[in-house]
Amino acid sequence: MKKIREMSYEEKFFNKLIKSDDLKKEKAILGAFFKHPVWWLIKSVKKNPPKFNETSLAQCDFCGPYAKKRGACMRNILRVVLKSKKTKKLEKFVCPNHLSGFCLPLIQGDKIYGYIGLCHLDSEMPEIAPELFVNFMHTLIKDIQKELELSKLYETIRPRAIALSTVHTIHRLISSTLDLDELLPRIARLCMQVTQSNRCSVKLLDEKRNVLKPITTIDIRSKRKLYPKELRVGKGIPGKAVKAEKVLRGHDYISVPLIDENVIGVITIYDKLGGKAFTQFDQEILMTIAEQAVIAIKNAQLYKEQENLAISSIKSLATILDTRGPSTFIPRTAFVKIVMAMGREMGLNPTEVRSLQCAALLHDAGQLFVPDEILSKPSKLTGKEYQLIKEHPAKGAEMFEPTKYLKPVIPIILHHHENYDGSGYPNNLKGAEIPLGSRIMAVVSAFLAMITPKSYRVTKTVEEAKQEIIRNSGTQFDPKVVAEFLKIIEQREIKETIAKERGHEIA
Repeated sequence: MKKIREMSYEEKFFNKLIKSDDLKKEKAILGAFFKHPVWWLIKSVKKNPPKFNETSLAQCDFCGPYAKKRGACMRNILRVVLKSKKTKKLEKFVCPNHLSGFCLPLIQGDKIYGYIGLCHLDSEMPEIAPELFVNFMHTLIKDIQKELELSKLYETIRPRAIALSTVHTIHRLISSTLDLDELLPRIARLCMQVTQSNRCSVKLLDEKRNVLKPITTIDIRSKRKLYPKELRVGKGIPGKAVKAEKVLRGHDYISVPLIDENVIGVITIYDKLGGKAFTQFDQEILMTIAEQAVIAIKNAQLYKEQENLAISSIKSLATILDTRGPSTFIPRTAFVKIVMAMGREMGLNPTEVRSLQCAALLHDAGQLFVPDEILSKPSKLTGKEYQLIKEHPAKGAEMFEPTKYLKPVIPIILHHHENYDGSGYPNNLKGAEIPLGSRIMAVVSAFLAMITPKSYRVTKTVEEAKQEIIRNSGTQFDPKVVAEFLKIIEQREIKETIAKERGHEIA
């Protein structure tokens, strides 16, 4: 695991000083008075001897070729460094070659960051030059300190500002969907966006098996869908983060466990753009996202549990409805499967598809209010009897009105007997006025009714039923829905379902 060491303030200061363009210009101006000026910078360190961060002593014309003189020169510099450390002032000296120089401690307040020196001066230095140089260096040191302080302030404020923005974004994500299949990819993309990373994976913990199940993995470098494997807790970076219940950060990854009362999963980002290392700032932002993601995930899981309970109850009710009068109902399994497939193909989102599923299960629930003798009557209905039949969509809608979960389902149930040309019931709606779910169910229910055996009429073949649907396109049925239906029923899975159900009544 590659550890990351944060650069100290002193290191940042010294690096900025070395790279300062202003210092380079000042050295060039002052050095122009001499033939062989030699500049050096020494970082202030606790260990001895101090480190020469920039020196050309080895190439000096006077002491470079001679190891003994070079050693004497170095000892001379160390003596003047110690003297200037004590006096905290510019100190002049004469080197073993009888050439002069000076050493200036780099001071701000009581802190000495290092020393800068100029030696091997072959002529007298102007009296004002040292004083000007001291003033220049003091000004440069203050400027670098201000720059570092502003940078530190920026690094402190920026994560907080982005964190606030991120929290707001997460709140919007939470309110936009309670579907984990939609929610987690959005969270993964947000993580990648704010940390500028190439890859993000979200894994949830299966406590019984002690493994992390990959729910979503996104890599902007891959055009293909990724299929990551399960990961045992304690294995790999995500597994270790979950086991330790703490954030793990390396040069090219950050793994943050998702913790509620216990660990429920982990978010891991990999490979920062440009090959850069992930920073403390990236870690703080990802931790902020993780905190909000836990809330979103728990809400989505709770909603899913409630939804599964509701769907189970609806299926039980649908089974009871099926037993009401077997001869009056179409094959429920085929009906629901085809309706949902069409909903997905026609652009409904997952929430709308679930509403369509409920509507498909309950669309004829209003027939509970129709007498059995009318539903099972083999001969033609009277006007009064037909009127009772026509009331069943409204009765069904009224029946589910108190159930909050079924609010989106009610319009689909209410209008599933409307005709595209406005000749249907109960409200004579036409065209796009009819909910899309209702238009889908109208086509599918008519088709299945024609191919399902009934005692009072001749059963049509699949091909005959298709032709009947086509003939009524634009009048009874929406042409776009018909076109999609004709494609859907050619799918192998749908064909197998129809073949299995055809010729069997639903009990």
